[in-house]
Amino acid sequence: GHLALQLARTRGAGRVVGAVSDPGKAAFVRGLGADHVISYGDTGWGTPVDYVLDAVGGELLTPALHALVPEGRLVAYSSGGGTIQAYDLLVGAKSVIGFQMARIARGRPELYEQWREELWRLFAAGELRPVVHGEFALEDAAKAHGEIEGRSNLGKVVLIP
Repeated sequence: GHLALQLARTRGAGRVVGAVSDPGKAAFVRGLGADHVISYGDTGWGTPVDYVLDAVGGELLTPALHALVPEGRLVAYSSGGGTIQAYDLLVGAKSVIGFQMARIARGRPELYEQWREELWRLFAAGELRPVVHGEFALEDAAKAHGEIEGRSNLGKVVLIP
């Protein structure tokens, strides 16, 4: 999510709203360029948006869909599952699309390579700043997984073999 937020900025998004599992993460998300931050449990998401990038899924899909303007698009790239009611799509002419990077890498390697090169260019230019929450030795994988499950990480958790 923290990289998607930065990519939205580099692509010219006029207003970027970040969603956090814990209000204590709001300052982190604002520091990455979000104009507004909401918590997953918030019922009022503010002014509707054109796109929602969903990395969580599950019960958050419905509120994410309701956050869209008519004809808005929800991009689901989580493995969290979830269900969307067809009526919620029809009433606002909204759409949902799934996205999986591994599928792009296998099926369209030239596009994957193009995106990879662009990400490295953005990183080298300082426009994309990956944040590493912590590095863990491979034997501490359970502890690293606990950080992710507990949603306490800010950024990526890295395992070092």
